[in-house]
Amino acid sequence: MAPRSPAPEVPRAGGPAYRAVRALARWLLGLAYRRVEVEGVEHVPVTGPVLLVANHQNALVDSLALLHATPRPAGPLAKAPLFRVPLLATLLRGVGAVPVFRPQDAAVNEGRGARANLEVLEACAARLRAGEALVLFPEGVSHAAPRLMPLRTGAARIALDAGVPVTVVPVGLVFEAAGRRRGAALVRFGAPLRIDGSTLVPTGRRAAVVATTRAFEAALQAVVAEADSHTDLAAMAVLDVVLSQARHEPAGATLAARHAGVRRLAKALPALRRVDPVALDALRASTTAYGRTLAAVGLPLAHADAAFSPGKVLRFLATNLLRLVVLGPPALLAAVVTWPARALGGVLALRRGPAAEDVVVLDRILGTFVALAGFTAVAAVALGVAVSAWAALVALVGVPLLLALHLAWRDARADAAEHARAFFLLAGGRWRDDLRRQREAIVAEVAAARATLARAGIQEDPVG
Repeated sequence: MAPRSPAPEVPRAGGPAYRAVRALARWLLGLAYRRVEVEGVEHVPVTGPVLLVANHQNALVDSLALLHATPRPAGPLAKAPLFRVPLLATLLRGVGAVPVFRPQDAAVNEGRGARANLEVLEACAARLRAGEALVLFPEGVSHAAPRLMPLRTGAARIALDAGVPVTVVPVGLVFEAAGRRRGAALVRFGAPLRIDGSTLVPTGRRAAVVATTRAFEAALQAVVAEADSHTDLAAMAVLDVVLSQARHEPAGATLAARHAGVRRLAKALPALRRVDPVALDALRASTTAYGRTLAAVGLPLAHADAAFSPGKVLRFLATNLLRLVVLGPPALLAAVVTWPARALGGVLALRRGPAAEDVVVLDRILGTFVALAGFTAVAAVALGVAVSAWAALVALVGVPLLLALHLAWRDARADAAEHARAFFLLAGGRWRDDLRRQREAIVAEVAAARATLARAGIQEDPVG
C-alpha cells in the first residue's frame, strides 16, 4: 500500500470537557424527552477501534442522544459550518468532533469542499488506528423521511483505510413525537461488523468500498423500521398494538418494545404487497382509521383494551389525589417562575422561521435553553444585588430545578388525564364495543392475509 501522509492533529474525545458536554447533552435531551432508552450496549467494545454508524433524522438531537447513550468516549463527525458558531464550536471540540467539509457547504467554508476531506478521512483513520471510537452519520445529511437515504462512502473508506481490524456498530435512533407530554427516545446498538482493510490491495479498493458501504446499509436497515410514508409507520404501530391485544398480551410499555413490533411488520409486510397489494391497502386503511379514531379523542392505543376494576379506579384516585396535595403547590410555583423562560423559548424557536421537520425539536430545545439561561442569569444578578450572593446561588440552581419539576408535573398530569379519559369513554359504554369490533375486523384481515400468502407458497408471516 502507498505510504500514508501525516494526519492533522484533531482533539481527542474524553476527559473533563467530554464529561461536561455529555452532562449538558443529557440535560438538553430532558427538555424534549422524558425517557431515553438504550438497547444493545453490549455490542460496543470497551476498547479498540470502533466506528458507530447511525441513521440521521433529527439534526443535532441525534448527536445528543448518542453522546448520552454511548458507553465510551466517541468523537463525532460534524459538518464544518457548525464550527463557525462560537458556543457550538466549543462544545464540539469538547467532545473531540471532527469537521467534515461537504460540497454543498463550500460557500460558507471559504471554498473548502470535498478535497479538504482527504485530510479529515486520514485523521479519522489515524484515530481508529490509535484504538479510539468515532461516530458517523453515513447518510451525510439529516432528513425526516421514513427511509434511509443512500449512504455515502466516507464511513467505509475510514474503516478500510485504518489498516487495522475495526468494529463497526450500527445504531438505530428512534424518536417518539411529543404530544401533551414529552416523548421518548431510543438508541439501539445493533450487531457489530468486523472490517479489516489491512490486506486490501490498491486495485481492489473501489470494490471493497462499495461492498462495505452496502454492508453498512444492510446493518442499519436491521436496526430501524422503514416504510414508504410516516402514515404507513403509524399504521404499523397501530397494527402491532391491535395484534398484541388480540393475543391478550400487554401493549409495549417501552419505546424499544413498540419499535421492535413495528420493525417486524416493516420487514414482513412487503411479502403481502407482492402477492395482494389490494389486501395490503385495505389493511393499511383500516388500521389508519382505527388509529385516527383513538387520536381524535386523545385515547392512547394501549388504553383501548383497558379493564376498570373498582380496585384499579380507587388506586388511581388515591395516587393522583396524593400527588395533587404533595406536588401541586410546588408545581404551581414552578409553572409561574419558569413561565417567562418557557414563553421566550417558544418565541425564539418560532423566530427561526419555516424550519425543516428534522430540526423542529432542536429549535425547541435550543430556544428553551437560551431563554432559560438568560432568565436565570438575570434573576441571579437581580437577587445578588438586592438580597445576597446566597440568593443569587439559589436562583442559579433553583430555576433549572423548577423547570425540571414543571416538565415532570406536566407529564404526570397528561398521564392522569389519559387514564381518566379512558375510564369515561370505555367503562361500560357502547363505544368500547365499537372499538372491539374494529379490532376484530383488523385481526380478520390479517388472518385472510396469512391465508393468501400460504396459498402463494410464501412462508413469511405478515405480522412478523
